[in-house]
Amino acid sequence: MSEMTTVACAEVLGISARQVARLARAGELTVSRTVGGALLVDGASVHRLAKHGRHNGRPWTAATAWAALALLSGERVDWLDSSAMTRLRHRLRASSASELCWMTRRRATVHRMQGWGKDTGLLHSGVSALRDPAMSELFDLTAVDRGADGYVCASNFADLVKKLGLIDDVDGDVTVRVVPDDAGYARDHVLIAAVAIDLAESLDTRESAAGTRVLEDLLDAFRAGSRSARRGASRQLV
Repeated sequence: MSEMTTVACAEVLGISARQVARLARAGELTVSRTVGGALLVDGASVHRLAKHGRHNGRPWTAATAWAALALLSGERVDWLDSSAMTRLRHRLRASSASELCWMTRRRATVHRMQGWGKDTGLLHSGVSALRDPAMSELFDLTAVDRGADGYVCASNFADLVKKLGLIDDVDGDVTVRVVPDDAGYARDHVLIAAVAIDLAESLDTRESAAGTRVLEDLLDAFRAGSRSARRGASRQLV
């Protein structure tokens, strides 16, 4: 997808050009290059942000976003304090898949790139995760042989770029999602909820529908588990 000016981005997102610039600085929109001091933004990142609409509330920090995705994936979270965890659990029980996409959008800074190397060093997500037969079955999607999509921690990003010969390219087929080093998530294994949210944000209709379906299933399971835990605690008090 082609580059867009901040004015064009503002029209798509229904916000001001100044707000577009702030989103770009925060890493929520991908800047492709700067020409004469003017930002040019990757159009795909704009349409991914626009497709789920705007929701109430400030986006979570990377640490909170990854805590949410870990909880939904049935994983232990040890990087948030108890009060933050209580608030997060309450918000998750009331969230939809679309709201989750909105709230977790600062989980990583997305780079569209191209290079000569393979995707060694990336923790597979999105379409790349579908190479695992279990993931392909879960999402009911066939693995595709196109590009690469995955996560890397910020401290390893420069080495990855060098090793794979990566350069920024809005038309590139390598999506690199750079996670802050202080996000809590160890990035040493794939989280189902992260794969689901990356697919839900895809501009491909089938991938987006599959990711959204799995996200809703994970949210339903989380709510059901919370209710079961509360019922168990009530029985112990009787």
